Amino acid sequence: MSSSSHRKSPEQRGTPRTTVEAPCDVKDADTGLILGQLVNISAHGLMLLSPLRIAPGTIHRLHIPVAGERGITTLELSAENLWSHDANDSGAYWAGFQIIDISPDQQDLLELFLLR
Repeated sequence: MSSSSHRKSPEQRGTPRTTVEAPCDVKDADTGLILGQLVNISAHGLMLLSPLRIAPGTIHRLHIPVAGERGITTLELSAENLWSHDANDSGAYWAGFQIIDISPDQQDLLELFLLR
């Protein structure tokens, strides 16, 4: 993702989310399965548009490609799915995740991505 591929979005949460405009596949690190497209992300959570109905309460180790100074790098974190809703009868689902485990290095990478 380039710096022009996402923008800050105003919202009612305590932590602002960055809306992602360029396609960004989020993978489950354990299965290699693409869980969905990243819609938005913050320091504490993220939302996907997924072809799968992801069960609330499930925990996933996620790999998210992000653009960095040296090209594309992979953001690695663990997140719990808090909710999943039908996306307007489209056959896809909105899924909201809370970040529950991220290393200090990966947190720094996430924060740099959010500042762009």
